Amino acid sequence: MNQTFFLTILIFTSQVIQAQNNETLSEKLWKQVQDCYSMFEDLDEDGKVDYDEIIDDSKNGYLKVSGSWPTCGCNCENTIGAYKTNSNDYIFLKKYQWGCSWQKGLYLSDSASVIFPFDFGADGFFQTKIENLSHNAYFYLDFKIPRKGTETKVFIKPIPLGIKVENEKYIVFGYAEKNKFTYSHKMFQIWRIASKTKGSNCIENLLNNNLNEISEADKKIIDEAIGTGDSKFENIKELIICFQELKHIYEVYTQIHYDWLILGWNRDKGAFYIKEKGKRMKIDSFKDFLKNTEMWRPIC
Repeated sequence: MNQTFFLTILIFTSQVIQAQNNETLSEKLWKQVQDCYSMFEDLDEDGKVDYDEIIDDSKNGYLKVSGSWPTCGCNCENTIGAYKTNSNDYIFLKKYQWGCSWQKGLYLSDSASVIFPFDFGADGFFQTKIENLSHNAYFYLDFKIPRKGTETKVFIKPIPLGIKVENEKYIVFGYAEKNKFTYSHKMFQIWRIASKTKGSNCIENLLNNNLNEISEADKKIIDEAIGTGDSKFENIKELIICFQELKHIYEVYTQIHYDWLILGWNRDKGAFYIKEKGKRMKIDSFKDFLKNTEMWRPIC
């Protein structure tokens, strides 16, 4: 009885593995984007699923799907590329984005240490090792998965201010909004102060609690950020602490040496290597950093 049972399980398992091995490259790619594609609906009732964009070159190892659905205009996007190895296998990179949950990331079909046998910080964007005393990541990697060839461009971008990602390194593959800072619901006030105040040293004076050095017009804008409710700061002290924490993120931002990396693909090792680095052309001031960097805000 037991021998028959185990023999049946063994045959079934073998059939599943064989079926997976018989999948075409196109089928493998389409299977991996179903979590996004399955969300699309036939909104105009013409018998076809509505989407924003589909680029189907899956037979050659590239597929992109993006679209939205009625709930709050929520959207998702999946872009996946297949990188062939000399053993006729594939390594898959899938870049994903879910708008309403503030989620961006990268799925890898093998471990990161195997696919990327280098440090994106010390060997790449920072050019040296920087100790992370905050134990929070501040930046994520934005991969541009190629439709043609295997050279892959990677940009470093700030994690939206207000989203907390606990990590031993400053750079991660993605983020989600499940963790936030105590000041996350107040980020609009930070943007407003950075955008509306006119004094060239206003932000620095606020950071150093030199309130007497701030003009009356700028003080009025700052005072409007303080009040009751989740979207405002309780007092000036809480506001200053928030600016100080954001200043630390900015100080790490200023240590980025390169805007992008181009990764080459080694088919023998089934791994990437750093082929080229794009030198950084511009560093924003702290005020411009606060104005221009994406900030978390509630959606729905």
